[in-house]
Amino acid sequence: MEHSVQQLSRMKTSGAIRQHGSLLNTGPTIRRSQDQTGFSMIELAVVIIIFLIVAAAAVPTVMTSVRMARLRGASSDYAGLLEVARIYAVRDNRYYSTYILAPVGNAQVGFAYVDMLPKVLTGASGNGGTSVATGDPSITISSDIVQRAVGSAPNTANLKSQLLPATTPVTPTDAYATAPAFGPRGLPCTPTTLTGGTICDSSGGPTAFWTFLQNTTNSTWQAVTITPAGRIQKWYYTGSAWIKL
Repeated sequence: MEHSVQQLSRMKTSGAIRQHGSLLNTGPTIRRSQDQTGFSMIELAVVIIIFLIVAAAAVPTVMTSVRMARLRGASSDYAGLLEVARIYAVRDNRYYSTYILAPVGNAQVGFAYVDMLPKVLTGASGNGGTSVATGDPSITISSDIVQRAVGSAPNTANLKSQLLPATTPVTPTDAYATAPAFGPRGLPCTPTTLTGGTICDSSGGPTAFWTFLQNTTNSTWQAVTITPAGRIQKWYYTGSAWIKL
């Protein structure tokens, strides 16, 4: 009897072990099932191809936005520099001109600066636009942003009609040929050399200036203008007309 009980106990234990082992064996099966839910190489390749196609389509748009921002930044900085020239002219009771210098050699930037130093007794200031002197207010301009003559700018008639009244006798002065200047009254002026010195004020009549900037990479245009009253404005060319910024 005791022998039978022991045998029966061993049989139950053996069965439990086999049952427990079968439960343990389900673990690898579950792990294999989870492994099989991952991405295949073909699926990964399709995702990468789609990503590359989207990136290739987006790059031109991004680059256009970057170049546009660079052009707008240059025109905004230049307009601010003109305002600095006007303020200093009033403060110092002199006239100051603002020049744009193209990059030299392989330089990545050019400069625009207020030609203030040296100040001479004749009333003139600066070195005539040859170089930036220490102490002259200045900004840098990326090498792909260039100043253009009015003859190269598009639809200047449209810009002039918005800048000046139709009946005005004033013709804006091209900043490419004559650097914009502000006199002691804070008004734009054209320097005039007289016996004993140089003057630049409103006595020579109302003066206006326009400066044209172009991004050489995508051929977009912006302009910075100065009205006879000294108001500085920025403009963007849409491809058919000039829009004030």
